[in-house]
Amino acid sequence: MQQGFLVESQHENVDVVTTAGLRLRLRRATLTDLEAANHLHRWECSAESRRARYHASRDRIRHAEWRHLIDPDRGYTFLIACPQRPGLIGLAHLLWQDCGPPEIALLIADAWQGRGIGTAVARHVAGLAAAHGHPVQQALIRSGNVRAIRLASRFRAIIDDAA
Repeated sequence: MQQGFLVESQHENVDVVTTAGLRLRLRRATLTDLEAANHLHRWECSAESRRARYHASRDRIRHAEWRHLIDPDRGYTFLIACPQRPGLIGLAHLLWQDCGPPEIALLIADAWQGRGIGTAVARHVAGLAAAHGHPVQQALIRSGNVRAIRLASRFRAIIDDAA
């Protein structure tokens, strides 16, 4: 199994593997997943992690926002799970832009950060963008978010300092 690359794509389920061998399941999000996504925000991610992702310490996604994020015409939103653990460990977004390259954004639960999950998932999402004709992506990252800048740089994403 290749690390971080598409392994299985039936029904939009994708397995990726970190360099340490941790198997992850990515599933395309649906409208019914909003409660689970909000649980991840509220209980699994610190205010600091949420600020790093959204540039605000928000603890939920509103219904209208979720509908926008999961709209297939606007891109992809994946739920990230670890088959050995119930619940979500993260979210990944690939969002088409009206002008410019698509945006990649990740939110990983605090307890799961630093395990190569962001790298494996970003590798898959960047590959998906390239398969759609977008070899370059962008990431909105504050200048102080060193880990996210390092991750985005690995994939040669355009880094937009949104601060």
